[in-house]
Amino acid sequence: MKQAGSRAAPARMNSQSSWVSASVQTQAGANPPISDVGFAAVFDTSAEALLVINAKGIIQRANHRAGELLGCNEDGLRQAELGSYISQPAAEEFSRLCALQTASQAISNVAVLLASGFPVRISFRAVLSGAQNLLLCLEEGSVVQRAESKWLQVAAELTSVLDSIQTGTILLDAAGRIRSCNARFGHYFGMDRRELESLETFENLTELVAPRFRSPENFAAPWKSFAEGQGVPGHDELELSGPTRRILERFARPVLDREGRAAGWLELYYDVTSERQIQSKLLQTEKMAAVGQLVSGIAHELNNPLTAIMGYGQLLLGQGLAPEQYSEASKVFQQAERARRIVKNLLYFARENEPERTRVDLNEIVERTLALRSYELRVENILVECDLAGDLPETMADPYQLQQVVLNLLTNAEQALLQDRGQGKVKIKTRMAEGRRIVVEISDDGPGVPRGIASRIFDPFFTTKPPGVGTGLGLSIVYGIVKRHGGEVTFENQSGGGARFVVELPVVEIPLNEREPAVPEFASDSQPVRSGRILVVEDEPSVAQLIVDVLREEGHQVEAVLESQEGLARLSRAHYDLVVCDLRMPRLDGPAFHEALIRADSPAQDRILFVTGDTLAPRTMQFLAKSKLPYLAKPFLVEELKLAVNHRLQRSREREECV
Repeated sequence: MKQAGSRAAPARMNSQSSWVSASVQTQAGANPPISDVGFAAVFDTSAEALLVINAKGIIQRANHRAGELLGCNEDGLRQAELGSYISQPAAEEFSRLCALQTASQAISNVAVLLASGFPVRISFRAVLSGAQNLLLCLEEGSVVQRAESKWLQVAAELTSVLDSIQTGTILLDAAGRIRSCNARFGHYFGMDRRELESLETFENLTELVAPRFRSPENFAAPWKSFAEGQGVPGHDELELSGPTRRILERFARPVLDREGRAAGWLELYYDVTSERQIQSKLLQTEKMAAVGQLVSGIAHELNNPLTAIMGYGQLLLGQGLAPEQYSEASKVFQQAERARRIVKNLLYFARENEPERTRVDLNEIVERTLALRSYELRVENILVECDLAGDLPETMADPYQLQQVVLNLLTNAEQALLQDRGQGKVKIKTRMAEGRRIVVEISDDGPGVPRGIASRIFDPFFTTKPPGVGTGLGLSIVYGIVKRHGGEVTFENQSGGGARFVVELPVVEIPLNEREPAVPEFASDSQPVRSGRILVVEDEPSVAQLIVDVLREEGHQVEAVLESQEGLARLSRAHYDLVVCDLRMPRLDGPAFHEALIRADSPAQDRILFVTGDTLAPRTMQFLAKSKLPYLAKPFLVEELKLAVNHRLQRSREREECV
């Protein structure tokens, strides 16, 4: 039985290399050289991975399959140390095993792990060439081991690829177990690789990160829909409040196998915070432009009734009323005057203008800005104290941009107080500084500026205010405007609490051509003015009637029309010493009315006094500057109207006498 078993052994070696190891023991000379032609032919064509090494583990010969397994061609393996391709056991230990095998000429097996991480079994098949060399066979591990090794390699490659992209990625299987989660996804949620690997299911992840979203329930909604069998591709946006405020755009879809069945769920996350901020700022800019146009239109409409209220209020006050009635009429006039200042400030602030330098009074800008916010500050229990220097010189600057500076700093203080305790005090001070510089200080008694953000408060889009309260642009706009004016803006936390912002601006010498008032001033004349024939062209009936009543009291012959075409018709038929014309009217407005007089070569083209409630609109100012015609801004006082008309009549008669 033993002899039969011994003869049966070669039959079980069902490969060419088995034949080699068996035949080397039956050939003449027991240990044939590795250069034997028959041996070489079988060795090189074997489907198994065969190696010939010496007692020190140096490779003498390798076939093609061995080269594939070790990741090197046959020529490259020759004279290389086999132990260098093995991670377990160590190279020294493996060389010792080779020496033992050569000395004892015993045939045995050794399990090793290649440097590539692939498990193999080394079978010592035969001793060759006078006990100097060993014939080895590298047998691959089991199917399970090979599959596991291949999967580990693929998983490592997939992880490297996913970690290199700038998109947060998470892959789930059909049961909700996390199969893959890249570094960018962890970065969005403040988690490192170890924390990510500790998460097993999507439910674990939801419990950890969902509370960080503004709407926590939205995070798991697509996955829940998929788990219920209704998952379809889609995208949405999530607002992440911590650890860093972000807006994430998410694309989600089911993962399908070859048969089209749902095998898992994939979600991709993109950080679109900067894009949304830019879109929001553009939208805000467009909205503010629309608001500016709306305010301008509303202010113009308010100016007409305010003109009538103030005018008739003045006329009423001049009619010798009883003390009680006079007091009541005075209150009406005072409130109308207050409304006039508010409307004027709104127009001044909402004006769309190109940056321009003109003569400005910093104290006046502060007062005008306070008038815009006085009601809101009073309602919010914020007290404003002003300490404006009386000797502050005028300078050349852009008044609209400086008003933006004061308004932004005032609003910043207001919001800080409201967030802190809902009330407080703001102090505004102007003064002169060394080096011919004017200074405005705006301070509050709020919480001040935390040290951790002090270096960032002038950065664009940086804000500590909650969503919807701050845009992160207010202080950066202040910084930009002040720098463009050659000034400096600084801040400090006050010892008693609160922050103080200091704006320093250079005093720029006013050119001679800027020293005259920009708005026409109608000075009274010591000589009486003869009455004249006046035509009033005004589409607002109450304003037209007020002008007629005031000028008739002055002794003038006054007619009024409510339509500009009718005004042109009357001027073509009769002589008028003066035309008082509204600048904004339907169909034919003031500029078109004046152009029609020029085309008709009417002498009335030089006898016009315009009235307008839109003096700060660029189109209006461009026309008035080009035509060099005088104008009166609504709402005007009765005295202003009288002086303007008398001044215009006087000039017209002086010109006629010269001719």
